Amino acid sequence: MTIKFHPAPENLLSCAAGSMPEALAAVMASHMAMCPRCRHELAVFDKVGATLLEEMPPETVGTAPALPGSAPVAATGGAQHVEHGDVPEPLRAAVGPRLDRIKWRRLAPGVWFHTVSLSEHSKASLRFIRVAPGLQLPDHGHSGSELTLVLQGAFNDAFGSYGVGDVLEMDEGIEHSPVAAPGGDCICLIASEGPARYNGFLARLVQKLTGI
Repeated sequence: MTIKFHPAPENLLSCAAGSMPEALAAVMASHMAMCPRCRHELAVFDKVGATLLEEMPPETVGTAPALPGSAPVAATGGAQHVEHGDVPEPLRAAVGPRLDRIKWRRLAPGVWFHTVSLSEHSKASLRFIRVAPGLQLPDHGHSGSELTLVLQGAFNDAFGSYGVGDVLEMDEGIEHSPVAAPGGDCICLIASEGPARYNGFLARLVQKLTGI
């Protein structure tokens, strides 16, 4: 597995600081479970942060919130698994170790999803999306930050081709219409701070009916 697209440095810093929203942090932790390079960079940020904290007066040092889902990564280094599977270690407690055992719900012809439960205070959403090979999703934008991690297969859009382990970072100013690559279903983990903004009437109707 060759990972070409990694999270931006500012997202790694936010992750290291424990200040990232729960859903986005889960995607980051899952990526790091698959990516030695980002685990190394996060460890460097942690060391720098620890050094800075040591230099502060005791009364100014606080406790950063824990990164949701990061404990299994820290404990295993992302390399050891209790059970073989293709679900990243940080999410196995929520959905199990196998993507083919997830309880998929049909969203549209050739598209399925599974929503991951978050804390009641979370304003973002976290879900798995599974798309049949060759299928193009409707053109859409975003109403907040979105992180997408490819877990199986691949997809293409105007910005590149994304394979297993790659992360796509989107914001409100970007629109795209991803196409699942041939050869097998494309399965992604997606964290969104707000609902997608679809340009087509049919897509907006399906969104209204399903909440996706």
